[in-house]
Amino acid sequence: MPLTDFVRTLNHSQAVFPAHYARTGLDQPFVAADGRVFLHYANIRLESQFLPIVETASGKLHGHAASLQAFGLSNRIPLLPESVFVLPTDNEEFVYLDRLVRTLHALNYLTQPERGNLLLKVHARHLLSVSSRHGLAFEEILKPCGLLPAQITLEMDINGIDDAEHLIRAVDSYRSRGYGIAIGRFGRNKLDFGLLRELQPDIVKLDPSLLSSHRPIAQIIESIQQMPARVMVDNIELAALRKPILASGIDLLGVSSNSKIRLDLESTQTALCWANNRSAA
Repeated sequence: MPLTDFVRTLNHSQAVFPAHYARTGLDQPFVAADGRVFLHYANIRLESQFLPIVETASGKLHGHAASLQAFGLSNRIPLLPESVFVLPTDNEEFVYLDRLVRTLHALNYLTQPERGNLLLKVHARHLLSVSSRHGLAFEEILKPCGLLPAQITLEMDINGIDDAEHLIRAVDSYRSRGYGIAIGRFGRNKLDFGLLRELQPDIVKLDPSLLSSHRPIAQIIESIQQMPARVMVDNIELAALRKPILASGIDLLGVSSNSKIRLDLESTQTALCWANNRSAA
């Protein structure tokens, strides 16, 4: 189905977007143009960006992490993506906005020449605002796009979430529907391995602060992999690939748009092979 047909279907699906969202501009949120999909929300234009995730052992593409770009709708002035999420007036609207953003990324991912697994963020407020059946509504949105939950990994930042029982139930619900689970920014505040074992994630993303700390990184990575889970780092510079950190067993590398590594896969593979050969020497 062409993107324009997907957009038309989603824009007219009252089961997905309740009618009262006309007050915030969510009555016709998606726009298809130039082979891409954009999201209009509160006079803001939201766009998708996809950053490659590669396997450090082989340099092969694992998939992409979706990130959000925001611009003024009329003046195209760049905005902080995080600022968009302070606009919803209640929890219900926040949940729908968070779901809209992931739908935007899913639609645009269909146009990528190389895909793999898609890493999408779920906000903590979304997790806590939904009482049960997490992932069901998004699954219903994905089906017409030809995407399955098994092709999606949902990333959650669990720092600051005090209701561990609710978090565990939400993760169990997502997993039961086939979604992969990633825990983001692990170790930013503390290393809660007990909660990590309860959540049983597929991927654990280390907080960037860990890489520059004096904590025993190799032991942390080993403990995570024994759960078992794959260890991922992102927003890493090329210089970091020349350090022994890769020898400690990092499984996945997310290449940031701000990185000095070129975003084409071939150059990233070359850098990884160079680093792995050095660590094996």
